[in-house]
Amino acid sequence: MTIAKNSLQGLLNTVPKTVTANSMQKVEKNQTGNEFTRLTIFQSADPDLDLGKWISANIDKVNAAYEENRNLLFRGFKPLDGKSVFPEIVKQVSGSELLDYTEPSTPRTQVGQKVYTSTEFPEEEYIVQHNEHSYSNHWPLRIFFYCDIPAAEGGQTPICDSRAVYKLLSERTRREFEEKRVMYVRNFSKELDISWEHFFQTSDKEKVAAYAKQKQIELEWKEAGGLRTKQRSQSVLKHPSSGEMVWFNQAHLFHVSNLRPEITDFLLENYGEEHLPRNAYYGDGSSIQTETLAEIKAAYSRAQLSFEWQAGDLIMLDNVLYSHGRNPYKGKRSILVAMTDEYPSRQDTATIVDKKQISNSRKQTAAHYLKKLVSETDEATLKYKLAIANRMMAVLNLEEGGISGHISLKVPGRENAFWVNPFGMLAEEVTPDNLIMVNEEGAVLEGDHPVNVAGFCIHATIHKMYPHIHCIVHTHSPWNTVFAALDAPILPLDQNCCMFFDNHALYREYNGPVNEAEDAQKLAQALGGKSAVILANHGALTCGQNVETAIMYMVALERACRLNIIARQTGDYKLIEDEVARLTKEWIANPIGFGIEFDALQRRVERVYPELRNFKKEE
Repeated sequence: MTIAKNSLQGLLNTVPKTVTANSMQKVEKNQTGNEFTRLTIFQSADPDLDLGKWISANIDKVNAAYEENRNLLFRGFKPLDGKSVFPEIVKQVSGSELLDYTEPSTPRTQVGQKVYTSTEFPEEEYIVQHNEHSYSNHWPLRIFFYCDIPAAEGGQTPICDSRAVYKLLSERTRREFEEKRVMYVRNFSKELDISWEHFFQTSDKEKVAAYAKQKQIELEWKEAGGLRTKQRSQSVLKHPSSGEMVWFNQAHLFHVSNLRPEITDFLLENYGEEHLPRNAYYGDGSSIQTETLAEIKAAYSRAQLSFEWQAGDLIMLDNVLYSHGRNPYKGKRSILVAMTDEYPSRQDTATIVDKKQISNSRKQTAAHYLKKLVSETDEATLKYKLAIANRMMAVLNLEEGGISGHISLKVPGRENAFWVNPFGMLAEEVTPDNLIMVNEEGAVLEGDHPVNVAGFCIHATIHKMYPHIHCIVHTHSPWNTVFAALDAPILPLDQNCCMFFDNHALYREYNGPVNEAEDAQKLAQALGGKSAVILANHGALTCGQNVETAIMYMVALERACRLNIIARQTGDYKLIEDEVARLTKEWIANPIGFGIEFDALQRRVERVYPELRNFKKEE
């Protein structure tokens, strides 16, 4: 089942259109390129300028600049803070959800929600020009690359205008491909290339058959669990917006001649042409002449544009109009990839609400809540939020009136230091003034109270292991403590439970209070970068990049544990399908939503504890 929705993160695409003279003076727009391929660049003169905020303030200019060449390179801005920020920028500038990397052609590693490494191919090899997923019958309209770490030498990602490639090819070549199309043949085995389980993202042969039928992929099951697939796809394409003709296939990449001669010879000698891991033919099954493939590669080579990566570069490409490749490199290299706007869309446009109505609604909501995305660094404000989070624990009965829960928050600008509630105090007694500041050695840097030893062990270890986690909440609340004794994952029973789909872990050991470094290390490793971990016979822990995210995950977790326990008691329940659960998580588990709900609960806390407002900084 596939559901297409605009994520709440898409609000970022429709922000107020205030443009400050200052912000534009810091950023210069220019172009580079050759006679075939041009690239538009936004170059920041301020290395501390936040890309997300700048885009928000200049979204009209960004959109207009993108339309000039259907590409944009953002350069010279402050490097993104963690891999989780990249997808937010992608959603912000595109106004669309990120896509899964389905029907993978090459190995990649998923490093975040629908964010992947670039193709994991030997560093000494070229990756020839290609439009992403042009071997399939569906593809992303936009593709994004973010340079986390540029290679010490080489490693460029050349781009190429696919319209130019189409025009550079001979009329004979264009006509033959247009008439016959392209057939991609793959032989999946356990010896070479990726497995069919990885390609189809399931080990269920019935699901493979259903997917293949939908995507018009021919299947031929072989001995020893092998599989041969044949897929006929387009060779050229009319751009869905402009109607321009583009060269849009990967025949030259899939064809066995694309490999180094010694590898080609080895594969043909040991496997034969019929059993090659991958190969390309004309759609009628006839062979593509090597001279024709050479002509195609020569056209790409002539039209392509190469540029040197710089750390923090982010490029957005129209995936139909522009192909991309990779040059060999030396040294460590980290390029992240994300895709948006699947085409053809799987939406049934006859049944959806008018898109303009949705867009207008999004603009109104964005204008109201965008200011809440500002990254807070004021210590007084952060300490007040931390105190509010502790009081929420009391108001919502997440700490059962005890003193064992704790919430920590990294101190901005102070390396290896965090605030935490003092040991021996109830959550309803915590104020900004009695919070203590602790370093990773356990020393109290500020405050008149001792630290909870177990709390220190847990929080210090997680903060050190996961630098992107700024806030951690740990408690023994009623429902998650009971659930922690069941040794079971949270089931996607409702949209609240979906927040934890593929986003929580189980720590199955209980050796008493976490007072030893070894136990803390095991717990932190079990978290595995997720947003929550259920602690066997103990309680639960949630985390995030700010107070709002971490505490709202804990509020949601208590609700999810309660519903899961009640559902298990009934013994008769229906689960939300995986794909829907994953989409729902992306829709509701986001900084904007957490901030809105936190503000609402803060008002409730301030009504229950009006004296707390005395600590609130005047706005």
